[in-house]
Amino acid sequence: MKRELKASIMLFATAIIWGLAFVAQAAGMEYLGPLSFTASRCFVAVVFLYLTYKFFMMKSASYREDKFDMKRTLVGGSICGLVFTLAINLQQVSLIYTTAAKASFLTALYIVFIPVLGLLFGRRPSLKIIICIFLAMVGTYLLSIKGGLNINRGDLIVILSALVFAIHILLLTKYSTNTNAVLVSLVQFAVCGVISLVGALVLEDISMEAILKSQVTILYVGILSSGVGFTIQLMALKDLEPVVASMICSLESVFGALFGWLILSQEMTEREIFGAIVIFVATIFAQVPIETYIEKRIERKLDRG
Repeated sequence: MKRELKASIMLFATAIIWGLAFVAQAAGMEYLGPLSFTASRCFVAVVFLYLTYKFFMMKSASYREDKFDMKRTLVGGSICGLVFTLAINLQQVSLIYTTAAKASFLTALYIVFIPVLGLLFGRRPSLKIIICIFLAMVGTYLLSIKGGLNINRGDLIVILSALVFAIHILLLTKYSTNTNAVLVSLVQFAVCGVISLVGALVLEDISMEAILKSQVTILYVGILSSGVGFTIQLMALKDLEPVVASMICSLESVFGALFGWLILSQEMTEREIFGAIVIFVATIFAQVPIETYIEKRIERKLDRG
């Protein structure tokens, strides 16, 4: 199996995991505040990733012999952890004010934000990307803005989190090479866990009883969404372009809406559904290599001529 295909299949599975994670994150805050929930999931992820690392070190000779830069791994994990802390906590707070379905679709806007951020590095977006950005804005308007220009607080927060997630993905791409994926994720979640715990101790009431009541959602998000999902994403970025990887990951929006409807009975109006479809089409179209297809068609016509 080609490395690109294997990476794509892994990310598709991750999209399903992340889609269900929106439901778990919303349900987990029945007893816990957003910072407390984030801290709990991160520490579960750290334990899981540490055990995973030790397991591979004991069982896999090729894993032990794999060469990587430890300093780059620690620095990359720390930097990604700082950005991830802001992104995931913004997303978690947004779920207090909006539904899992809407949050999942609005989070997918990070795919559009990635090429926009490229402007900072002198990368001018193509006409296709400009069209996609316009479509995404229209979809966001239909999905989130009601009556005039009033936007739900939660929707605004999750849009901001999508922007930070775009930065996070670009950083993950940078630190996906010459590093150990499991250790990068471990450091990332350790940083996020510590910062979120400090914030929770200052701003929220934490009790072991509340944590135990939320243990199922914490374990799911901590082990599968955090420990497995983000590590797979980092591994896949070694074999896929960030825009292609983000396209596959954007399917989490579809699964988030589906699971939100099936499990939490969160329904969407026709206007919101149409807006979600527009956002999804924009995010998918943004990744279709239409320019390459047109160039090949032109080359074939020239060759025939």
